[in-house]
Amino acid sequence: MPQSDPNSVPLGVKLTDHVIGNELSLKIISFIMRAAGAASESIRTDAGILFIQFQAEKLAYVTELNHLMRKCGWIKVPPGS
Repeated sequence: MPQSDPNSVPLGVKLTDHVIGNELSLKIISFIMRAAGAASESIRTDAGILFIQFQAEKLAYVTELNHLMRKCGWIKVPPGS
């Protein structure tokens, strides 16, 4: 295991929890959309079901992530919404 000190990272380089949460949610949404596309284009039923199961797992995870991000105040809601 490498020895490192997280406090030695300069503030301009260190990612905040807000940024990490938003980037993670964007990547998961991208995976969900790709799984939906792959399931709809799948010729074999069993392969399509695998993509749908993957999509369901990621939807459950992103729901928990969304709840955590709202609780921590990491979601920026546009004015008037």
